[in-house]
Amino acid sequence: MSLRARIALLIGIVVLVSAAVAGLGTALTTTNLARSRIDDQLRRDAASLPTFDRRDLPALANAFDLRRLSCNDTSTQPLDEAGVALVAERGRRNRLPPSVTTIQQLITADGSLRIGCTPISASDDELAIARKGQGGIYRTETIDGTRYRIYTTGVGDLGAVQLVRELDTVEDALSGLMGRIVGFGLLSAAAASAMGWFLASRAVEPVYELSAAAERVAQTRDLGERIAVDRTDELGNLAASFNTMMTSLDASRSQQHRLVQDASHELRTPLTSIRTNVDLLRRHPDIDADTRRTVLDDIESELTELTDLTAELVDSATEVAPTIGEATETDLAVVASGCVERAARRWRRDIKLTTENPGVVLGDATMLTRAIDNLINNAVKFSEPPLAIEVRLHEGRVEVADRGPGVPQQDLPHIFDRFFRATTARSAPGSGLGLSIVRQIAEAHDGSVHARNATGGGAVIGFEVPVID
Repeated sequence: MSLRARIALLIGIVVLVSAAVAGLGTALTTTNLARSRIDDQLRRDAASLPTFDRRDLPALANAFDLRRLSCNDTSTQPLDEAGVALVAERGRRNRLPPSVTTIQQLITADGSLRIGCTPISASDDELAIARKGQGGIYRTETIDGTRYRIYTTGVGDLGAVQLVRELDTVEDALSGLMGRIVGFGLLSAAAASAMGWFLASRAVEPVYELSAAAERVAQTRDLGERIAVDRTDELGNLAASFNTMMTSLDASRSQQHRLVQDASHELRTPLTSIRTNVDLLRRHPDIDADTRRTVLDDIESELTELTDLTAELVDSATEVAPTIGEATETDLAVVASGCVERAARRWRRDIKLTTENPGVVLGDATMLTRAIDNLINNAVKFSEPPLAIEVRLHEGRVEVADRGPGVPQQDLPHIFDRFFRATTARSAPGSGLGLSIVRQIAEAHDGSVHARNATGGGAVIGFEVPVID
């Protein structure tokens, strides 16, 4: 089932359930209200009755006899006009008001029944009211297929009378109301589902566009695919995020393509030099010692460059962990000192270390070593001997200053980007990964990176991590 179909179905179900709950509440409220009004009417009828005593029993008996005269064998309808008039006339003669015609049945104190048109059974509770001659009770009973609301009330020494009103009329009206509620509920649910389908189609249109764009990218491998964003809601943000992702992927692929081209160029040069020197040694086995030493030194230098380039290519396939695995208290001065000593031996360069309250950090010594090594190696590439390289430490801040050509101002914000190489560094060896790894390591330690050009020439590049108080 599609997303818009699920949305439309969900809206229809919600509307249907809401209509059902509202209809049920309305029906129950109306039923209770109608029954309450019937009960009130029965109570008012009872309140309008006079006070009876045993002397009134013959008159009431005559009244019930006259009422039965107006009843036929199949009807349970109340008295017609003639019957009412007759009962009223007999009632005046026997001191009985016209309201006695509303009495359906009399229960005497001894439990005997005086029946009108519709015979009603007497429960134990009602017989108890008749014996006491006081109290009142409601109940509902079905008689000959018709539902009645019965109110039994005590009338003193005479016993109790039962007043009756039909419920079928009210319940028929309520059944019709429920039918209309159900019908309107179904129509509302259908209309809401149709409207939901339309709105969902409009709402999820960017999702379908996103899906189609993703399929086109999968088929054509064109990372330049973009989606037009003309809305600012969540779906608009999703489309914008897709465009941002595609931009990043496109830039990453371009950078990787440039890396391959640069790497192929960098590999070709030292390999050609090594092959030439090896051929020279093979053709001239009796070459003099000084020349042999020079050739071997050249081969060693080219192999070192190949090693560095291979390490950077490996780094390009190895992501730095975004967080520290096991952090320990690490003295930056000790870490930097080891890095400087190794770099000085490896490159045979003058590398100075300046420390001023370097600080102790909570971090990974191996990762921090890698970051400082990358900074020093980067400086070595752009500082020709005998220019010195300076490593400075101050309260968790590590900076490496070289005496090279510096970084063009427009390239400074990007030198920590993955695969980025400044315009002045295109001819230098490297892949543009070293400084991006420095940034990853600094951010893993909740730190930051920075770069600037020095006043006297060269660049100052480094990072800063929080120190332990």
